[in-house]
Amino acid sequence: VEEAHEVAEAIQRGDMVVFWFPRDTTKSYIKRVIGVPGDLIDVSNGQVRVNGVTLDERYVPDEYRDQVSVPPARVPAGQYFVLGDHRSSSNDSRAWGMVPRQYIYGKAVFGYWPLDRMGVLK
Repeated sequence: VEEAHEVAEAIQRGDMVVFWFPRDTTKSYIKRVIGVPGDLIDVSNGQVRVNGVTLDERYVPDEYRDQVSVPPARVPAGQYFVLGDHRSSSNDSRAWGMVPRQYIYGKAVFGYWPLDRMGVLK
């Protein structure tokens, strides 16, 4: 669970955002922004590439990685591609697609669960 702050500035790749789940807006999710409008996202055997460059995802512990692949997709205007850091159990853009900008209502800035990872989110 993270503390959230209203989004006033632009959403950038790497931000942790809080948003209404596109398939059920009574639920909120917190995920990391991987792709911003215009980006080409490719996930192959768990390796994430943005615009042809493989991401160095130090924030995803080895025990949380998976081997999921999704076809390459261009992020449309006004939408974002998001992934959870706990990839092996994350319900994210790999399963249900992009998040419209109007569904994003905050940035997560401080994590306090699990306790051993409490602190400012990076």
